[in-house]
Parts: sequence; C-alpha cells; structure tokens
Amino acid sequence: MKEITAVGRTIEEAVDSGLKQIQLLKEEVDITILDEGNKGFLGLFGKRQAVVKLIEKRNALKLATQYLDNIVKSIDPKAKIVSKQEPKKISFHIDGDKTSLMIGKRGQTLYSLETLVQLVFNRYSDQYHHITIDIGDYRKKRQEALEQYAVKTANKVLKTKRKVHLEPMPSNERKVIHDTIAAFSKELATASEDTGSKRHVVVLYKK
Repeated sequence: MKEITAVGRTIEEAVDSGLKQIQLLKEEVDITILDEGNKGFLGLFGKRQAVVKLIEKRNALKLATQYLDNIVKSIDPKAKIVSKQEPKKISFHIDGDKTSLMIGKRGQTLYSLETLVQLVFNRYSDQYHHITIDIGDYRKKRQEALEQYAVKTANKVLKTKRKVHLEPMPSNERKVIHDTIAAFSKELATASEDTGSKRHVVVLYKK
C-alpha cells in the first residue's frame, strides 16, 4: 500500500504533486490535509506551504489477485491469471503447465484456493462477493463427469429400487448431482447426509 506526504502552494497543488509521485488517480487514494498552508502577510511574512498525506485505498480485487498470483506462481511461474468482475461476483481463470498440481484430487486444492482468495477479497471489500476460480477447463469437464455419474446412479436406483450413497463431495458438486437427478426422473429423490468432509449425496427411490 503506497503512502506519501506532498507539499504545494495550495492544497490542490500539493494533492496534484502527490498523485504524480505516487502514480495513482485521485479516486484511488485517501487524502488527509496536514497543513492548509498560509499565503502570509503580503505574500511575504508567515508564508507556509500546504501539506497533505496521500494513502492508497485498499483495492480488494488487486489484493486478492496478488494473493492468488503469489500462490500460483510458486507452483507454476509461467501461469497466467485473468480476472472478471461482475456485480457481487469475481471469477479468476488460470492457465499454465502444472494445472494438475493446482487442481488436486477431485478439485480439493482448487476449492481450498478458492476459499482463501474469497476470504482475502471480502476482508478488504465493502460488499460481499462470491469468488470462483477455474483452472484450464476443469469446472466444465468436472460438471460433465458429475452429470454422467448422476445419470448412471439414477438408472441403477431405478432398476434396483435401493438407495445409493455417493462419494463425499463439496457443496457445489453435490448441487450438480441434486439438479441432474431432479431433472432426470420424478421417481427419484436426493438428500445430503453426514457432515464436514464426509458429507455426501444419497439417491433414493420414491415409494
């Protein structure tokens, strides 16, 4: 976070001088007037310059991006990060050569990274934003795999009339299962059971 003290014949001149030195726009800083200055008697006696302090405002997106960049670059120095900001939503897309290390088993590393970045962003933001991170095309491929898994399970339950417990999944993946089966058959129902890392979806046949 940049900070500078600047002087000028007037407050406006001091602020302009400070902005040039700190290389930021006026809306990107908080300005504190330390001394309004004094033209002095007849412009000669008691003359005093205006003094202001400029402090860079904390930019939540900038800080979150820097945080993510530090972690990603420690794994893959050549990785590239692109961010997109929408109302109450920020998405990051990462491309690189070591994407599997950043994704982890069943996306565990990716989702953990997503949680950490969201904490950083919302700590410095005035408004809550939902953060999503995608690496390569992982999310799209994972969703397609989950939908196929849900349909396969649904057919099994319809055939056997017995409930099936699926593997533990994070909430966003459980939602894909719930939605897919709800659209697939009205004869089936789903529910989430257990807690924490063991929470999973159960697919049931409606009696």
